[in-house]
This record gives sequence, structure tokens and C-alpha cells, in this order.
Amino acid sequence: MQQIAAGIAKGILWEINMDEKTLEELTKKVQDWTNQVPLIILGSGASIPFGIPSMSELGKHLKENITFSGTEDKEQFDSFKLEFEKSNDLETTLLKLQLRDAVLNEIVCKTWSFINKKDVEFYEKLLQDNSIIPLSELITYLLNTAQRKLTIVTTNYDRLAEYAASVANAFICNGFSQTYYGIFSTNIHKNNFSQTKGFAGQVNLWKVHGSLDWFSKNNIDCHLPMRRTIPDNYTPSIVTPGSTKYSMTHFEPYRTIFAEADAEIINARSILCVGYGFNDVHVQPKLITQIKNGKPIVVITKELTTNTKAAIINNNCKNYCLFEQVNEKDTRVYSSLFSGEQIIQNVNYWKLDEYLNLIK
Repeated sequence: MQQIAAGIAKGILWEINMDEKTLEELTKKVQDWTNQVPLIILGSGASIPFGIPSMSELGKHLKENITFSGTEDKEQFDSFKLEFEKSNDLETTLLKLQLRDAVLNEIVCKTWSFINKKDVEFYEKLLQDNSIIPLSELITYLLNTAQRKLTIVTTNYDRLAEYAASVANAFICNGFSQTYYGIFSTNIHKNNFSQTKGFAGQVNLWKVHGSLDWFSKNNIDCHLPMRRTIPDNYTPSIVTPGSTKYSMTHFEPYRTIFAEADAEIINARSILCVGYGFNDVHVQPKLITQIKNGKPIVVITKELTTNTKAAIINNNCKNYCLFEQVNEKDTRVYSSLFSGEQIIQNVNYWKLDEYLNLIK
């Protein structure tokens, strides 16, 4: 014990197997935080297991599938390819470049087409077996309260959250009227749909970087669900990594979406992050402030990012449990309940389906 204490004092994180008493205490803690109906934050790690491409895969696809005939556009995209080859990081690459309109538009459209194709492929699988999406089980579990209402904030474009909420028979409120040509309203979310007959409850879904279902034409934003192609004269309403992430978000629907997402983070009793890596400037400032002030947070992901550890473990947060994969069969846990890190053997609590077994 003295050796471990000395190691911790020097900043060494010790890996030990978790004993039954600690596991019982940890289980009670995460059950309590989750049963408070937490705000759910979904990152790209929540969607990747279902075939949605990672940012690295997206960058490679753009590099290999975009061409230009115009000299200036071609030269700029050649610069994009060189930068991406250096970093293998799409956001870092785009932040370094001030893209011409033609180049940016092509990146947006190719991004939409690539992710949408993978999303629709998953949707076809879901139609054959809707049990393959554990997020729907979590939503069903959390809606089974007197309030019958929960909120999801996501940085993803894909429809994973919509599919999960639909399988859970929830009314989805994302700011747009839920029609074949949905119009955005700054007030629609102020209705209470939680007791609407025929639904299990209400899911408020705030997609801070846009959605595959959102398009813009003549500065009018609309919701066109389950498109297989981009309609003529429309532009996908998705915020790509890079400088446009900052400029686009000053306008609707993003102004309202960010305001609501921030309010939900502030008002949440606890927070559950699934596959979120604390790499986004829009979500994490308010989030970090709240958890540093003691708001409970649980993070489940395949691999914790450096930013996640810096924001929580190294930030003196008081109430947290972080789960990630280790050794391809065990779960590594960091928690405010103990120093360093501990291993829960032969379980994958970093996966949502097995995490559900822990809390239910």
C-alpha cells in the first residue's frame, strides 16, 4: 500500500483489479446517477460500432473521392490532401485552410453522401432486427419515469438517436416540425409532448452540428427525412470541421440549438456521455464548468481521449466514473471513488449494452 501511495503521489496511475466491495460501491453510484435521468451526450464513438465512419475514415474518403478541374480549386484541394496526410486528422486539416466556396461545398456534399450511405445501410439492418441498437433500450428505461422526458445532445450528423428514440416509441422534438417538409421553429420545443397519447414519452434531441435530414435553400432551413440524395438546389445543413464550425453556428437553427443544449447541460442532474471525446468547442465549455462544480458524470467509450482525462481526472472533478476497454476483454475504470485506475475483469462496461446490465 505504501508503494502504491508513493506512486500516486508521483503521478503514476496504478492498475489493479477491482475488489467486490469497490465494485458494489461503484455500481450503486452509477445506478444512482443514471436513475436521475441524465442528460445523454452522444459522440462519434456511439455511432462507429454501427458502421458510421470515423473522422479519419471520412477524411480518407474525401481525399480519394473529390476532384476539381479549376486550377485554383484543384490547388487548394491538393493542399488539403497534403495537410491530411501529415496529420490524419480532418479537423486539424480544415482548421489550417480557408476554403474557397466551391471546395467547401464539395466537401459538405461528399461528407453528406458518404455518411448517409452508411447510415441507410444501418437502417436496413435495423428494420430486420431493432434489438441491435442498445440506445433504444436506454431510452425506454429512462422514459419509464413520471416525467416521461429526456434530452440527448449530439455532435453527430447521423440518425442513430432518431432511430433509437423511434424504436423506444418516443416523440422526437429537434426544433423542426416532424413532417415531410419540416420547418424550424424557435418555439416548437416549448410544447410538452411527454404525455402525448400513443407515445412512451418525449426525447428532446439537439444536434449541434446539424443532421443528415436537414437542408438549406435560399437561406431557409428545412427537415427532409430519409433522403437518399441531396435535392437539386439544396445544401446539406451540416457543420463540417474547421473554421466554418464557428461561422455557421451564429445563425438559425444553430443559435437556438446551442442555447437549448447549453441550458440542458446547466439544468441536468447528471450527465451520461457515450462515445464522446471532449473534442468539441460547442459542447464542452459549459459541460466542463458543470462537472468541475460537482455535477455527476459517467463516460463510456472504447478509448478515453487525452482531452477527456484532462477535463475530468486532471481537473479535480468530484463525481465521475469513466469506463474504457482494456486487454480486449476487460474494463478499465477511473473514478472519484478511488485514486488511479482499476480493472473490472471479463466485462465490457464501456459498451452501452453491457453498461445497461450494470445499472438495471
